Amino acid sequence: MDLKLQHYIEKQLTIKLNTNLTFKWESISGGSINLTYKISANNHNYFVKINDKSVFKNGFKEEVLGLKFLKLNEAITPKIILEGSFNSKIYLVLSWIDKEFQNNNFWKNFAHQLANLHQHKSDKFGLEYSNYMGQLIQKNSFFNKFDNFFIENRLKPQVKIAFDKKLLTKGDLRKFEYLYQQLPTILPKEKPSAVHGDLWSGNYISTANNKAVFIDPAVYYGHREIDLAMSLLFGGFSLNFYNVYQEIYPLEKGFNTRKDLYNLYPLLIHLNLFGNPYLQSIKTIITKF
Repeated sequence: MDLKLQHYIEKQLTIKLNTNLTFKWESISGGSINLTYKISANNHNYFVKINDKSVFKNGFKEEVLGLKFLKLNEAITPKIILEGSFNSKIYLVLSWIDKEFQNNNFWKNFAHQLANLHQHKSDKFGLEYSNYMGQLIQKNSFFNKFDNFFIENRLKPQVKIAFDKKLLTKGDLRKFEYLYQQLPTILPKEKPSAVHGDLWSGNYISTANNKAVFIDPAVYYGHREIDLAMSLLFGGFSLNFYNVYQEIYPLEKGFNTRKDLYNLYPLLIHLNLFGNPYLQSIKTIITKF
Protein backbone atom coordinates (compact mmCIF):
# COMPACT_ATOMS: atom_id res chain seq x y z
CA MET A 1 0.00 0.00 0.00
CA ASP A 2 1.28 3.46 -0.97
CA LEU A 3 1.63 5.29 2.37
CA LYS A 4 1.24 8.71 0.74
CA LEU A 5 -2.04 7.60 -0.83
CA GLN A 6 -3.15 6.05 2.46
CA HIS A 7 -2.49 9.26 4.37
CA TYR A 8 -4.23 11.30 1.67
CA ILE A 9 -7.39 9.18 1.87
CA GLU A 10 -7.31 9.38 5.67
CA LYS A 11 -7.06 13.17 5.45
CA GLN A 12 -9.97 13.37 2.99
CA LEU A 13 -12.08 11.13 5.23
CA THR A 14 -11.31 13.30 8.25
CA ILE A 15 -12.41 16.39 6.32
CA LYS A 16 -15.51 14.67 4.94
CA LEU A 17 -16.65 13.32 8.30
CA ASN A 18 -15.55 16.45 10.18
CA THR A 19 -14.00 14.50 13.02
CA ASN A 20 -10.59 13.23 14.10
CA LEU A 21 -10.22 9.49 13.51
CA THR A 22 -7.68 6.76 14.23
CA PHE A 23 -7.38 4.55 11.15
CA LYS A 24 -6.59 0.87 10.77
CA TRP A 25 -6.22 -0.61 7.27
CA GLU A 26 -6.80 -4.27 6.38
CA SER A 27 -6.22 -5.74 2.91
CA ILE A 28 -9.17 -7.87 1.75
CA SER A 29 -10.14 -9.84 -1.35
CA GLY A 30 -12.23 -7.85 -3.81
CA GLY A 31 -12.05 -9.22 -7.32
CA SER A 32 -9.40 -9.38 -10.01
CA ILE A 33 -9.23 -5.72 -11.00
CA ASN A 34 -8.89 -3.48 -7.91
CA LEU A 35 -6.91 -3.45 -4.69
CA THR A 36 -9.45 -3.49 -1.84
CA TYR A 37 -9.26 -2.64 1.85
CA LYS A 38 -11.32 -2.39 4.99
CA ILE A 39 -10.70 0.77 7.03
CA SER A 40 -11.65 0.73 10.70
CA ALA A 41 -11.95 4.15 12.32
CA ASN A 42 -13.44 4.85 15.75
CA ASN A 43 -16.11 2.11 15.63
CA HIS A 44 -16.94 2.83 11.99
CA ASN A 45 -15.85 0.71 9.01
CA TYR A 46 -15.38 1.67 5.37
CA PHE A 47 -14.68 -0.20 2.15
CA VAL A 48 -11.96 1.19 -0.14
CA LYS A 49 -10.99 0.22 -3.67
CA ILE A 50 -7.90 1.53 -5.42
CA ASN A 51 -6.61 1.31 -8.97
CA ASP A 52 -4.37 3.07 -11.50
CA LYS A 53 -5.63 6.03 -13.52
CA SER A 54 -4.61 4.11 -16.64
CA VAL A 55 -7.32 1.47 -16.00
CA PHE A 56 -10.34 3.78 -15.67
CA LYS A 57 -9.76 7.14 -17.37
CA ASN A 58 -12.55 8.85 -15.40
CA GLY A 59 -11.58 7.27 -12.09
CA PHE A 60 -14.46 5.55 -10.34
CA LYS A 61 -16.99 8.12 -11.56
CA GLU A 62 -18.91 5.58 -13.67
CA GLU A 63 -19.25 3.27 -10.67
CA VAL A 64 -20.53 6.14 -8.55
CA LEU A 65 -23.07 6.98 -11.26
CA GLY A 66 -24.08 3.31 -11.40
CA LEU A 67 -24.68 3.15 -7.65
CA LYS A 68 -26.74 6.35 -7.87
CA PHE A 69 -28.71 4.86 -10.79
CA LEU A 70 -29.54 1.78 -8.71
CA LYS A 71 -30.54 3.83 -5.68
CA LEU A 72 -32.72 6.09 -7.85
CA ASN A 73 -34.48 2.93 -9.03
CA GLU A 74 -35.09 1.81 -5.43
CA ALA A 75 -32.25 -0.71 -5.07
CA ILE A 76 -30.19 -0.87 -1.86
CA THR A 77 -26.56 0.17 -2.32
CA PRO A 78 -23.63 1.12 -0.08
CA LYS A 79 -23.36 4.79 0.85
CA ILE A 80 -20.85 6.69 -1.29
CA ILE A 81 -18.34 8.40 1.02
CA LEU A 82 -15.48 9.59 -1.22
CA GLU A 83 -14.33 9.28 -4.83
CA GLY A 84 -11.22 10.85 -6.25
CA SER A 85 -7.61 10.56 -7.36
CA PHE A 86 -4.12 11.13 -5.98
CA ASN A 87 -1.02 11.16 -8.17
CA SER A 88 -1.36 8.10 -10.46
CA LYS A 89 -4.03 6.37 -8.36
CA ILE A 90 -7.82 6.50 -8.14
CA TYR A 91 -9.90 5.55 -5.11
CA LEU A 92 -13.47 4.97 -4.00
CA VAL A 93 -14.62 4.83 -0.37
CA LEU A 94 -18.00 3.27 0.45
CA SER A 95 -19.80 2.38 3.66
CA TRP A 96 -18.84 -1.07 4.94
CA ILE A 97 -21.56 -3.77 4.72
CA ASP A 98 -21.23 -6.82 6.97
CA LYS A 99 -22.06 -10.06 5.19
CA GLU A 100 -24.59 -12.43 6.76
CA PHE A 101 -25.80 -15.98 6.09
CA GLN A 102 -28.08 -16.38 3.05
CA ASN A 103 -31.27 -18.10 4.22
CA ASN A 104 -34.61 -18.64 2.49
CA ASN A 105 -35.91 -15.26 3.65
CA PHE A 106 -32.91 -13.58 2.05
CA TRP A 107 -33.47 -15.27 -1.31
CA LYS A 108 -37.17 -14.39 -1.24
CA ASN A 109 -36.38 -10.75 -0.47
CA PHE A 110 -33.62 -10.65 -3.09
CA ALA A 111 -36.05 -11.89 -5.75
CA HIS A 112 -38.53 -9.15 -4.77
CA GLN A 113 -35.75 -6.54 -4.85
CA LEU A 114 -34.58 -7.55 -8.32
CA ALA A 115 -38.12 -7.72 -9.70
CA ASN A 116 -38.74 -4.25 -8.28
CA LEU A 117 -35.61 -2.92 -9.97
CA HIS A 118 -36.71 -4.46 -13.26
CA GLN A 119 -40.11 -2.81 -13.03
CA HIS A 120 -38.49 0.61 -13.42
CA LYS A 121 -38.83 1.24 -17.14
CA SER A 122 -37.55 3.56 -19.84
CA ASP A 123 -38.60 4.39 -23.40
CA LYS A 124 -35.30 3.26 -24.97
CA PHE A 125 -32.59 0.70 -24.38
CA GLY A 126 -29.36 2.31 -23.24
CA LEU A 127 -28.05 5.04 -20.98
CA GLU A 128 -26.81 8.63 -21.25
CA TYR A 129 -23.20 7.60 -20.69
CA SER A 130 -20.85 4.69 -21.25
CA ASN A 131 -19.56 2.71 -18.28
CA TYR A 132 -17.54 -0.45 -17.66
CA MET A 133 -17.98 -4.20 -17.55
CA GLY A 134 -14.90 -5.33 -15.67
CA GLN A 135 -12.23 -3.01 -17.05
CA LEU A 136 -13.60 -2.88 -20.62
CA ILE A 137 -15.69 0.04 -21.83
CA GLN A 138 -19.41 -0.73 -22.13
CA LYS A 139 -21.19 1.36 -24.78
CA ASN A 140 -24.77 2.36 -23.98
CA SER A 141 -25.94 4.18 -27.10
CA PHE A 142 -29.73 4.34 -27.23
CA PHE A 143 -31.78 1.98 -29.42
CA ASN A 144 -35.51 1.41 -29.76
CA LYS A 145 -35.11 -2.37 -30.08
CA PHE A 146 -33.15 -4.59 -27.73
CA ASP A 147 -31.76 -6.84 -30.46
CA ASN A 148 -30.14 -3.79 -32.11
CA PHE A 149 -28.83 -2.57 -28.77
CA PHE A 150 -27.42 -6.01 -27.90
CA ILE A 151 -25.73 -6.45 -31.27
CA GLU A 152 -24.25 -2.95 -31.65
CA ASN A 153 -23.35 -2.14 -28.03
CA ARG A 154 -22.60 -5.55 -26.57
CA LEU A 155 -21.62 -8.26 -29.05
CA LYS A 156 -19.95 -6.41 -31.94
CA PRO A 157 -17.46 -4.38 -29.84
CA GLN A 158 -16.29 -7.48 -27.95
CA VAL A 159 -16.18 -9.65 -31.07
CA LYS A 160 -13.95 -7.02 -32.72
CA ILE A 161 -11.57 -6.97 -29.75
CA ALA A 162 -11.41 -10.78 -29.73
CA PHE A 163 -10.78 -10.92 -33.49
CA ASP A 164 -8.08 -8.24 -33.29
CA LYS A 165 -6.41 -10.30 -30.54
CA LYS A 166 -6.64 -13.37 -32.83
CA LEU A 167 -8.88 -15.12 -30.31
CA LEU A 168 -11.68 -15.47 -32.89
CA THR A 169 -11.33 -16.50 -36.55
CA LYS A 170 -13.05 -15.24 -39.70
CA GLY A 171 -15.19 -18.38 -39.52
CA ASP A 172 -16.32 -17.38 -36.02
CA LEU A 173 -17.18 -13.90 -37.32
CA ARG A 174 -19.41 -15.41 -40.01
CA LYS A 175 -21.25 -17.40 -37.36
CA PHE A 176 -21.78 -14.25 -35.31
CA GLU A 177 -23.15 -12.43 -38.38
CA TYR A 178 -25.63 -15.26 -38.91
CA LEU A 179 -26.56 -15.11 -35.22
CA TYR A 180 -27.26 -11.37 -35.50
CA GLN A 181 -29.83 -12.14 -38.18
CA GLN A 182 -31.63 -14.61 -35.91
CA LEU A 183 -31.81 -12.46 -32.77
CA PRO A 184 -34.95 -10.42 -33.66
CA THR A 185 -36.97 -13.65 -33.84
CA ILE A 186 -35.46 -15.19 -30.68
CA LEU A 187 -35.49 -12.39 -28.10
CA PRO A 188 -38.84 -11.52 -26.49
CA LYS A 189 -40.22 -8.00 -26.82
CA GLU A 190 -40.36 -6.03 -23.56
CA LYS A 191 -40.00 -2.42 -22.47
CA PRO A 192 -36.48 -1.50 -21.30
CA SER A 193 -35.88 -2.28 -17.61
CA ALA A 194 -33.34 -0.88 -15.20
CA VAL A 195 -30.72 -3.65 -14.84
CA HIS A 196 -27.67 -4.18 -12.65
CA GLY A 197 -25.78 -5.43 -15.70
CA ASP A 198 -23.20 -7.64 -13.95
CA LEU A 199 -25.27 -9.65 -11.50
CA TRP A 200 -23.23 -12.61 -10.28
CA SER A 201 -22.60 -13.91 -6.77
CA GLY A 202 -19.70 -11.50 -6.17
CA ASN A 203 -21.80 -8.39 -6.84
CA TYR A 204 -24.29 -8.42 -4.01
CA ILE A 205 -23.99 -8.62 -0.21
CA SER A 206 -26.51 -10.40 2.03
CA THR A 207 -27.21 -8.36 5.16
CA ALA A 208 -28.46 -8.99 8.70
CA ASN A 209 -32.01 -7.93 7.76
CA ASN A 210 -32.08 -10.52 4.93
CA LYS A 211 -31.84 -7.92 2.17
CA ALA A 212 -29.40 -7.74 -0.75
CA VAL A 213 -27.07 -4.76 -1.17
CA PHE A 214 -26.15 -4.27 -4.84
CA ILE A 215 -22.49 -3.51 -5.60
CA ASP A 216 -20.16 -3.20 -8.64
CA PRO A 217 -22.87 -2.22 -11.14
CA ALA A 218 -22.68 -2.06 -14.94
CA VAL A 219 -26.09 -0.42 -15.26
CA TYR A 220 -28.30 0.60 -18.16
CA TYR A 221 -31.87 0.13 -19.36
CA GLY A 222 -31.89 -3.28 -21.01
CA HIS A 223 -33.75 -6.56 -21.15
CA ARG A 224 -34.33 -7.85 -17.61
CA GLU A 225 -33.44 -11.40 -18.67
CA ILE A 226 -29.82 -10.17 -18.89
CA ASP A 227 -29.55 -10.05 -15.08
CA LEU A 228 -31.12 -13.46 -14.60
CA ALA A 229 -28.92 -15.05 -17.27
CA MET A 230 -25.78 -13.53 -15.75
CA SER A 231 -26.76 -14.81 -12.31
CA LEU A 232 -26.70 -18.36 -13.72
CA LEU A 233 -23.36 -18.13 -15.54
CA PHE A 234 -21.04 -18.96 -12.64
CA GLY A 235 -23.05 -21.42 -10.59
CA GLY A 236 -26.33 -19.60 -10.04
CA PHE A 237 -28.27 -18.51 -6.98
CA SER A 238 -30.68 -20.47 -4.79
CA LEU A 239 -33.55 -22.16 -6.65
CA ASN A 240 -35.88 -20.35 -4.25
CA PHE A 241 -34.68 -17.04 -5.71
CA TYR A 242 -35.69 -18.00 -9.27
CA ASN A 243 -39.01 -19.52 -8.21
CA VAL A 244 -40.04 -16.39 -6.30
CA TYR A 245 -38.93 -14.07 -9.12
CA GLN A 246 -40.97 -16.12 -11.59
CA GLU A 247 -44.04 -15.81 -9.36
CA ILE A 248 -43.66 -12.04 -9.08
CA TYR A 249 -42.61 -11.16 -12.61
CA PRO A 250 -42.93 -14.19 -14.93
CA LEU A 251 -40.55 -14.61 -17.86
CA GLU A 252 -41.66 -15.67 -21.32
CA LYS A 253 -41.21 -19.36 -22.12
CA GLY A 254 -37.81 -20.36 -23.45
CA PHE A 255 -35.59 -18.39 -21.07
CA ASN A 256 -33.47 -21.44 -20.24
CA THR A 257 -32.47 -21.54 -23.92
CA ARG A 258 -32.13 -17.76 -24.37
CA LYS A 259 -29.88 -17.34 -21.32
CA ASP A 260 -26.92 -18.68 -23.30
CA LEU A 261 -27.36 -15.90 -25.87
CA TYR A 262 -27.28 -13.19 -23.23
CA ASN A 263 -24.22 -14.77 -21.63
CA LEU A 264 -22.24 -14.49 -24.85
CA TYR A 265 -21.52 -10.92 -23.74
CA PRO A 266 -19.90 -11.67 -20.33
CA LEU A 267 -18.14 -14.68 -21.86
CA LEU A 268 -16.64 -12.45 -24.57
CA ILE A 269 -15.59 -9.99 -21.85
CA HIS A 270 -13.82 -12.81 -20.01
CA LEU A 271 -12.26 -14.05 -23.24
CA ASN A 272 -10.84 -10.61 -23.95
CA LEU A 273 -9.58 -10.12 -20.39
CA PHE A 274 -8.39 -13.62 -19.50
CA GLY A 275 -7.97 -15.51 -22.78
CA ASN A 276 -8.71 -18.95 -24.21
CA PRO A 277 -10.40 -20.79 -21.29
CA TYR A 278 -13.70 -19.10 -22.28
CA LEU A 279 -13.41 -19.70 -26.02
CA GLN A 280 -15.04 -23.13 -26.21
CA SER A 281 -18.19 -21.97 -24.36
CA ILE A 282 -18.55 -19.11 -26.86
CA LYS A 283 -18.07 -21.41 -29.86
CA THR A 284 -20.62 -23.87 -28.46
CA ILE A 285 -23.27 -21.16 -28.08
CA ILE A 286 -22.83 -19.54 -31.51
CA THR A 287 -22.82 -22.98 -33.15
CA LYS A 288 -25.98 -23.94 -31.23
CA PHE A 289 -27.90 -20.93 -32.56
